[in-house]
Amino acid sequence: MRIFLKAAGSVIAMAALMAHHADASEIAIASEDAMQSDVTPVAPPTEPTKRADINPYDRDIEITAPLQFNQRILGDLPVLLTRDDRFEVSTTDFRALIDPLLTPEAQAELATILGAKPRFQTEDVAASGIRLEYDPEQLAVLVLRIAPEKRAIEALYQRGEPEAPGDAPEPFSAFLNVNVAASRYSGERGFEKPEVFLNGAIRYQGVVFEADVQGRRDFLDGDYGFERRYARLIYDEPEKARRWFLGDLDPETRGRQGFVNLGGAGVVRQRQKFNAFRSNVLAGGRQLVLQEQATVRVMRNGIFQREFTLDPGQYDVSNLPLDAGSNDIQLEIEGISGLRQTVQYEAYLDTIDLEPGDYEFGAYVGILDDGGFGEPDYSRGKPVFTGFWRKAFLNAPAIGFGAQLSEDVQNITGQTQFILPNSGRLRLDAGLSRAKQGNGFAATVGYDQIIGGADGYDSFTVVADYTSRRYTNIGGLTGVIPISWNLAATYTKRFTNDLFATANASYRISRSALIDDSYNLSATANYRYNKQLTFQVGVEYSQNGLSSSGIGRDGFGVTFGIVWQPRYNRRAEARYNSAKRSGSARFQQSVDNRVGSFGYSLATNYDDGPVSASGQVDYVGNRFDVSLSHTAFGQRFNSFGDEQITTLRVGSSIAYAGGHVAVGRTINDSFAVVYPHKTLDGRPVIVGEGLEGGGYVSKSGAVGAALQNTLTSYLNQSVSYDVADPPRGYDIGDGIKRVTPAYKSGYAIEVGSAAFVSAIGTLHGTDGQPLKLVSGVLRRTDAADAREEPFFTNTAGRFAIAKLEPGAEYSVEFYSGDRRGFTFKVPEDNKGLLDLGIVGIGRREGQ
Repeated sequence: MRIFLKAAGSVIAMAALMAHHADASEIAIASEDAMQSDVTPVAPPTEPTKRADINPYDRDIEITAPLQFNQRILGDLPVLLTRDDRFEVSTTDFRALIDPLLTPEAQAELATILGAKPRFQTEDVAASGIRLEYDPEQLAVLVLRIAPEKRAIEALYQRGEPEAPGDAPEPFSAFLNVNVAASRYSGERGFEKPEVFLNGAIRYQGVVFEADVQGRRDFLDGDYGFERRYARLIYDEPEKARRWFLGDLDPETRGRQGFVNLGGAGVVRQRQKFNAFRSNVLAGGRQLVLQEQATVRVMRNGIFQREFTLDPGQYDVSNLPLDAGSNDIQLEIEGISGLRQTVQYEAYLDTIDLEPGDYEFGAYVGILDDGGFGEPDYSRGKPVFTGFWRKAFLNAPAIGFGAQLSEDVQNITGQTQFILPNSGRLRLDAGLSRAKQGNGFAATVGYDQIIGGADGYDSFTVVADYTSRRYTNIGGLTGVIPISWNLAATYTKRFTNDLFATANASYRISRSALIDDSYNLSATANYRYNKQLTFQVGVEYSQNGLSSSGIGRDGFGVTFGIVWQPRYNRRAEARYNSAKRSGSARFQQSVDNRVGSFGYSLATNYDDGPVSASGQVDYVGNRFDVSLSHTAFGQRFNSFGDEQITTLRVGSSIAYAGGHVAVGRTINDSFAVVYPHKTLDGRPVIVGEGLEGGGYVSKSGAVGAALQNTLTSYLNQSVSYDVADPPRGYDIGDGIKRVTPAYKSGYAIEVGSAAFVSAIGTLHGTDGQPLKLVSGVLRRTDAADAREEPFFTNTAGRFAIAKLEPGAEYSVEFYSGDRRGFTFKVPEDNKGLLDLGIVGIGRREGQ
């Protein structure tokens, strides 16, 4: 007889064998049975101690069990549990699992000992230095010992095997996102025509065409029109970590390179996740590029600082009113189209963040876009090249080079970083430029060090940055560099897991007659009182360089901050800086990608005069998402509300894959269309874990299939699905599909099938008693090519069979040759569950 156990021990067979040891008279879990072995049981020798009771049944049982060594599962192998409580192991399967742990000499010795035996007992391999034992509690064969001189050399640090990729996407797929935003301004401006954002992609056999179109009022003449933001072809070679472009491009940049748009061709190679279109770019660590109107929130050391509403354009982050010397700055960007992004701001240096031995490069050539923002303009026909190459060596400093070349500007950059013996790192960035206005130079030197301690790690960073007056790059403005030197140092001390402090010092040297030199000294401490509550206190002394012009304040001040986060999606925070006479407060409940999710936020800012307050409400529906925001501004408290704007945005999408269409929420990368099989008679299917509490992503209905809209390219992930109110016994399948999407690809997932019936029953013998732990094979009799499926009963003689098709006939044959099989047919009109009741079988004639 044969009972199958998986690597961790099959629940099915565990129930059958553990029933004896747990004194359970009956376990209603189906288990596969065992057929009578043709191996003659070994007579038990006389022993002083009683052998462990590993087989509770009065017959031999053949199982498949895990082989375990040092708490590590090596794999599965067939094991015969004899009626007299011995165990015999399959020779072939055992050698396949154990040989990798043995030296070549030990492998040869084991092969000689076992010879041609199909099975062996533990005494047979004892002479080879291997000791085995069967554990009836774990239902596993344990390798208790391998003689040290017989063991192969084993690496102490091994990288895990990569997960096998999931299913590939459909050869052809497409989607279109539609977002409409309508705004009302205070005063004479009033209502404006809605802005329309259309973006999507079409994929065929690995080639992707993606485009983005926006309808809006022109900033200069006020006329309304539609403009192309980009349109391009993309082809990926994921096995080589390489991506090719053709069309409107926004190239990757590194180091001291500047942001540039061009029309042409490009290629980039990087092992990190591809990210072809970055609507909001933080270029060179200092230049923020917005492609659409957006709300930008500044977070410093995890606490909300202030909020800006910015039009499309380029913004010098180093000139934003951030706290000089800040070491942990995040920019949360929410565009008017609904797109949300978070970018990390690291002043002045672009780290070569590569695995040792890895490299990356990018090269783009084409015609310079002189259109600024909006539709690209290549009418001037200026050829341009931009590119970079960086590599992290195994035993040498990492290096990087870059070039940006046009008729007007030539810019060459270089980078390197040294890992020092004291856990420090030295980083160098430099750039040379040549333009009609003159030559320029820029350089940055940075040193950071991790200092270990009993309670954690401290860190120290110092940066010196110099930019000459004439330094420029493609896309930048020559001669508009008011700051020549930026000097900054930061030290962070972690006292405990809940308490750390940071000291900052910075100095800026100005070359402009309008701006004086400025400096800032500050120290802050952050204390996590509990999982929900964090406090921040600090002191600061600053001279901002603009006080002689009547702008800003100088002097000494204190800062206070508090963060309360009672759960993962709800957060309240407030802070005040007396030196700058500025403060902010925000309360937010964020939405997640579930139907019925509701979010809201309230924020207010005061900056020594100017004051603003804003509120936003977000809702996630099955086929759409919507947000409503209102912001009020004022140059003083008494003018607060003079400028106001209210914006309503609604977003949706339509997707196609595998001949099926779905309407849902915005798709950022890849998607899956999930639809019901016709046998479900129109019952809705859901994407997600379940219907309870609205915990699902999408649901099919009158307007089509359900849509999973958040799949990420080149990452193994799962799509979970279910059926709302399925017929009793209906088999929907695994309820989960493992996928590995390509870039902007689509899947079509069918829930249910033609073989959806589940059958249950109880098997009785000629004596009318349940037949316990018998096994056999199930075959479909009217389909010659049908796959055989295992059949088994549990300790109560009950059985369950899944994936049966209405109208089909099936037969069951048993491994034990003395029992008759039986045949049954599934009625044509069966809706899901077939109860076969008691099935009596007899013995064959002559048995």
